[in-house]
Parts: sequence; C-alpha cells; structure tokens
Amino acid sequence: MKEIGSIFALYERPLTRPSDTLSPKGEGEVSNTPLLEPSQAIKGNIFLAPWGEDARRAGEGRLSFCREAIYLIANNEMANGKKAMLPKYTGSSVIAPFQQLGYDYQFYPVCNDLTIDIPKAKEIFSEFHPNLIVVHPYFGMDLTEQELDMLEEMHEGGCEIILDLTQCLFSTMRLPFIKYYVGSIRKWFAIPDGAFLETSDEMGIFGVENEEIVSLQTKAMKLRGEYFQTGDINTKNESIRLSHEVERLMTRSITPHVMASVSREFLASEDAEIQQKIRIENYKRLYEGLKDAKNIELIADISRLTTAPLFFPFRVDNIFEMQKKLAQKSIYARLIWEEEDRILTITVDQRYDLSDMDRVIAAIKEG
Repeated sequence: MKEIGSIFALYERPLTRPSDTLSPKGEGEVSNTPLLEPSQAIKGNIFLAPWGEDARRAGEGRLSFCREAIYLIANNEMANGKKAMLPKYTGSSVIAPFQQLGYDYQFYPVCNDLTIDIPKAKEIFSEFHPNLIVVHPYFGMDLTEQELDMLEEMHEGGCEIILDLTQCLFSTMRLPFIKYYVGSIRKWFAIPDGAFLETSDEMGIFGVENEEIVSLQTKAMKLRGEYFQTGDINTKNESIRLSHEVERLMTRSITPHVMASVSREFLASEDAEIQQKIRIENYKRLYEGLKDAKNIELIADISRLTTAPLFFPFRVDNIFEMQKKLAQKSIYARLIWEEEDRILTITVDQRYDLSDMDRVIAAIKEG
C-alpha cells in the first residue's frame, strides 16, 4: 500500500506529478483567494526562487537549514538587545538559535484558529520590551490585517520582525515594516537541505556546505526511494535510522552553512506552479471530505487559505490513537508541536493526488 506522509525520497530522476494529471484549471483553487504566479511570488526575493534555472545559482541568502537563518538574524540584532518573543506554536529549530546566543525569550499565545492572541501579545510586548519577534503564518494562511496592524505597532516600538514562511513558502507578503523573512525550502521539496533568508540589510552569508548532514540525508532519501521500489523493510529501517541520526546532528551547536550544490541541482528540476496547485487541490479535498467528521475538529475555514500550505492540520482528542490507526493504513500523521495542543497534520504535497486524499478521509472517519 502506498505510504502517505513519509520523508521525501530521491530517485535517479525527480518524480513530479505531470501537469496533465491536474484537475481542470481553477478547480483546485480556493475561491476569492487567487494565487499569484511563481514569477510574481519570487520577485525581489534574494533566495532567487528555489526552482527552475535560478536554483543552480548559490545566491546570497541560501542556507542549509532555517535555524541557521534565524541564528544569523538574532546575532545581527544583538547590538539592539537580546530579548525575543516567540509564538506558542513553534519548534525547537526556532528556539535553539536564541538559546545558543543567550537571549531572554517569552512565548506569546496563539488562538485555536492559529491567529495571534493580539491582546495578550500586546500585553507581553509592553511588559517584556523585546527587540525581536518571530511570527509564523500557519498552514497556507497569511497573517490577518489585525495581526499586521499589531506587528506594525511593535515595529514602531523598536521591535524587528522575523516572518517565518516555512508553512507558507509561496506567500507574496512583503511589507516595509517587516525586516526579515526566512523559511525552510527542504520541507517542500525532495532535497537534503535548503533554507532562505531575505532582508533589506547588508548581511553577507558565509560558510561552507554542511557536508556531513547533507551526505547522510541524501543517503536516507535514496534508501527510502529504494524501499518504495522494492518493498524491502530493512532498507526502510536503515533510511529511518539515518534520518534520526541527521536529526541528532542538527541539535548540535548552530553554525551557518550554505545550501548544498546537490540540493540546488535537484531543485532546478522542480515545477513550483504545478506543486502549488497540487497542494491546494489536496488541501481542499481533505477539507471538503472532513468538515462534517465527528471525531476531529478542523482548525480554520477554507476561506482563510491564501497560499499553498505545507500541511493540512486538524485537532483530535486522542492523538496517539489516531496516529496508530492511520499508520495501520500506511498514513503517517505528524505531531509537530506538543501533545497537549492535540494538533496532527496530513501531508498534502506533490507526491499525492486526490485518490490519496480520499484514502486519508476514509481512514480518519473510521478512526
């Protein structure tokens, strides 16, 4: 049975769903929230679009991992203070750079619909006086006007903003009061590393490729591809072991590296326009199929989707029981934050089509 939600695999030639398998134009798009063309989405980006021929250039702002981008920013801003506000829903890769640099940081609350709890965030800001705030637009949902108004006020109060677009990589949101944009590219494509840092500041990015981690991750991804072709469980287990070793190595002291040349080469063959459409089609199929499900809670209305999402999120009371039941059907739902948040995510990327999403819908409803 085809696995849904495993790590990306590498093959001899990149596997991308062909454009002629997409539904008719417009069917996969969210009403009233048109996507911009990739050429518009990347205009002015110093990561020079992580696809097409531009991906062959080691442009300034290309790093190995997103935590390195955040580290460079936090280091760049230390002359203005060492206090940061971080969202409640975030990961260790965001927290680690501030810990390593000795920052004092506080978490601000996020509402159930994944918007910022604005009154409480303002209260923390007025009492804590941070010089940096990290903000995540979640799961393809750009920030609301109210959130942006709050951030502009914070900027006027001496706080610089880091907009982490990891979950909204193709977002076109670029605003004069937001100084820094970062994001993980590797979570969107079959590449062993890759992240971007975009800023109006003159920030030279130095370093070498992260050869140890890139080599291990490349091997893990190739073994996963072999497993999908042969079904050999030992091959899969070795792939998992190597992936765990990569995660362990990434917890070491952060040192900035440039994005590997092998990642840029793989990225050059990707079709970003098709992949945005696939993700939106798959997300929309899950939403329509699960909006009446009794055993889960959808987090946000489909009308809030403004750009291609990284994952499809939902809440469930017993996350581990749901994960177990889905895994029995070769569907791997990710817990990306804390158990108490009760949020699981489903992968909706370019490896999967609408029939795969129908499998997920049926499995969740049975769970």
